[in-house]
Amino acid sequence: MDDNGDESSKPGGDAGFEARVVAAIIDSFIAVGIYMVLAAMWKPLGNLALLGYLLARDALPFLEGQSIGKKIMKLRAVTMDGKSLSGNWQASIVRNLSLVIPFFGLVEAYMLYSRQGGDGPLQRFGDEWAKTRVVTVTAPPAI
Repeated sequence: MDDNGDESSKPGGDAGFEARVVAAIIDSFIAVGIYMVLAAMWKPLGNLALLGYLLARDALPFLEGQSIGKKIMKLRAVTMDGKSLSGNWQASIVRNLSLVIPFFGLVEAYMLYSRQGGDGPLQRFGDEWAKTRVVTVTAPPAI
């Protein structure tokens, strides 16, 4: 069991570029869906929910520290020592803040793409600033 009481998954190796991009695309669709539903009731609420999901998605305790896209792709953002970001709002906001700046997501994608196969963990600026990395989630060994 890890520090957050989660036995169901342990961090594995660094997540690949393609899996991270697919997870980000899924999260973008989720965020837009949340926006559309809530903005139909009251636009400021939709805007707030969209921004809130994009910034806090890796810290949501009910998702065990994974965004919906990461959960589907079996990825997890963790601290450099492997601890889940569940409930770690500061790290989640710092690592995702760059992605809400228009067009900076393209810079982040290029950074990830160009760093594939290099030494050290595959990190974008947001990961470096928050001292996080994204890993694959592996099931615990069968007992």
